[in-house]
Amino acid sequence: MVFGILAGFSFMGTLEPVAPSLFWGFGMSFCLLRLLILRLDLFLPHHSRNTPEEAFTHELPERVSDAVILIGFGFAAESNHWLGLSTALAAIFSAYVRSIGMQRGANRRSVAIGPMTRSHRLILVSAASLLMMLGLPPVELDTSLPQIALWVILFGCITTILMRWFNIRDWKEE
Repeated sequence: MVFGILAGFSFMGTLEPVAPSLFWGFGMSFCLLRLLILRLDLFLPHHSRNTPEEAFTHELPERVSDAVILIGFGFAAESNHWLGLSTALAAIFSAYVRSIGMQRGANRRSVAIGPMTRSHRLILVSAASLLMMLGLPPVELDTSLPQIALWVILFGCITTILMRWFNIRDWKEE
């Protein structure tokens, strides 16, 4: 969660006129560190999160981190804060649909599908940050690169929500 918060505030720092590329680099680095931690977490033994308290204490930091990264990216230079907020809400809702599926007894593989999972969002935000840090693309676009990344994430999250929803809506508990 700390890396997510640092990434979000780093993206907000890109509005500073002194060294915006430095803040793009910090944001990208914190996103990649968050991704690394998520990958390492898969190798740790976990007990099942059967109680609502255990599920809550696991999910809350994840959702806070997701939201701060995407909202911060929305407040970054050449971005759009409303688009960042919309994207954060879509990301949280996709996790909510996954949680509903898990509670209904669906297996993790069937409810964690979609083109815009947390890892995909982190990679896309990191790639866009790298391009902004390097001053790319050199051609003028009608829409800025951070906004394009947020639109891709938003539509990807909506697609992920629909895929997960249709995958679990007819799931029968055994």
